Amino acid sequence: MNTLAIFLWIYAAMICLAFAEASVEGRNAWDKKKVGLKLKFGKYVFSTYHFFSFVLMFPILLTLPLVIYSWDSRLFGIIMSAYFSGVIIEDFCWYVVNPKVKLREFWTSFSDYFPWIKINNKKIIPWTYVILLAIAILFWYFFWR
Repeated sequence: MNTLAIFLWIYAAMICLAFAEASVEGRNAWDKKKVGLKLKFGKYVFSTYHFFSFVLMFPILLTLPLVIYSWDSRLFGIIMSAYFSGVIIEDFCWYVVNPKVKLREFWTSFSDYFPWIKINNKKIIPWTYVILLAIAILFWYFFWR
């Protein structure tokens, strides 16, 4: 099993999704101008589009080899580590590839749709990135190290 190839394959899919989202959303990041239900967590909103894409569709599609070829804990861990770290890449690439948004806006109030780690009131990194990376590391630790 080629772990690097699996990571690169999933990262490529995430970058493709960033292009697709950027072309559909334009400047309407996260829950702005989305139809459907919105799950609210305090002042933060999770659109049903993101729920179905990132919580259901991608994990279901990525684990298809486990359905076809039977369960493999190591493969499951690799796929999930690549997926959770890939979500970080997808989100950041949205700013890189979006022709309607400038990369520098990533660190402005434009990206306040999720909480940030701040030092001296300066945005450093989104908390979601830290959490997603921690989950990816946990999958590595428990399933495929």
